[in-house]
Amino acid sequence: MTLGENTNERIRVAFADDSTITQLLITTLINHDERFELLLGADHGQMLLDKLTEATILPDICILDLYMQPINGVETAKQIKAHYPAVVTFGYSTSTEEKDIRDMREAGAVNVFDKNRLSVGELLDIIHQHVNTAE
Repeated sequence: MTLGENTNERIRVAFADDSTITQLLITTLINHDERFELLLGADHGQMLLDKLTEATILPDICILDLYMQPINGVETAKQIKAHYPAVVTFGYSTSTEEKDIRDMREAGAVNVFDKNRLSVGELLDIIHQHVNTAE
């Protein structure tokens, strides 16, 4: 995990989500949580991949929505795993379909969470716990 190289010990986060409301929630909560640092936000997977290519500092964690255009969360997770294997991905979607969850996990997501059952704040708590357990 890139967090081992992270000297400020805040978890660096990037996300891709086409929902303006979810973007606002993620941005606001991360900016007010001292455990995290928001590096990149994107409207869809291709935008996130483009930003990662240009980034001088990579995130520790990427939060990915499943259904986005032109590149969805599954393809985005695959690309992140292939090009940035130290970056950990989590799915955060309204989909509860087993196939969607399985596809995200096979693409490299550590876990996939239901937006309708888990708030952004709870998601951040789980991510923080995952990072601290993985170290």
